[in-house]
Amino acid sequence: MVPSEEREGSAGSTQAEGKPLALLKVNCRSICSKILEFWNLICTYNPDVVIGTESWLSEELNNAEVFRDDHINLRRDRGSRGGGVFICVKNYIDCRVLWTDEVFEMIAVEVKSRNPKFTWEVVGVYRAANKNMLAIERLAARTGFTGNSTKRSIIGGDLNLPYADCNGNAGGNGGTQALINSLVWENGYSQAIESPTRGYALLDVYLVRPESSVTCSSIVQGSAITKE
Repeated sequence: MVPSEEREGSAGSTQAEGKPLALLKVNCRSICSKILEFWNLICTYNPDVVIGTESWLSEELNNAEVFRDDHINLRRDRGSRGGGVFICVKNYIDCRVLWTDEVFEMIAVEVKSRNPKFTWEVVGVYRAANKNMLAIERLAARTGFTGNSTKRSIIGGDLNLPYADCNGNAGGNGGTQALINSLVWENGYSQAIESPTRGYALLDVYLVRPESSVTCSSIVQGSAITKE
């Protein structure tokens, strides 16, 4: 670990009536060792929804030991050292778990928009660099477009694919890129973050559907939230 590899959080605002719905995605690499820094980040940017990866949590730890009671905290722990994802939603916003994958580290939560016409499917996902690509196939299958124009979708996470084109490359038909195409291009997603999130690499996915539902996005510095 070197200081130049500090992880930066990805923040975005979604279009709604009145105040926009703000989302923040962070890579924690053990939230338990960075609880103060994590909540300082939340206080600074005041997001409505937080997608966290590499939580390193286990079932022995309950939510009260890590998270605040002004959020609804939903987790998909790995069950062994490392990995894990969570989604935190401010407790005055209606939300419910849509699904939790039993094999791969991913969880989906339905969040009510401030515009009563819309709901959000918020998906958190983490794929370790040494794992196979079946997680991407599963993610693509679970997030396929259903034609419901009132449901918006956002996928935040880390797939550890620094050389893949997460904008969906129509000409890439082989291997890893073909899987990314099935997730992004065929499912109607757009990558909202273009700037590197670690060094010169864009390791995070921040995929939205439809693209017009996001009004702005940016990279924000999380001083102690780092990437391995």
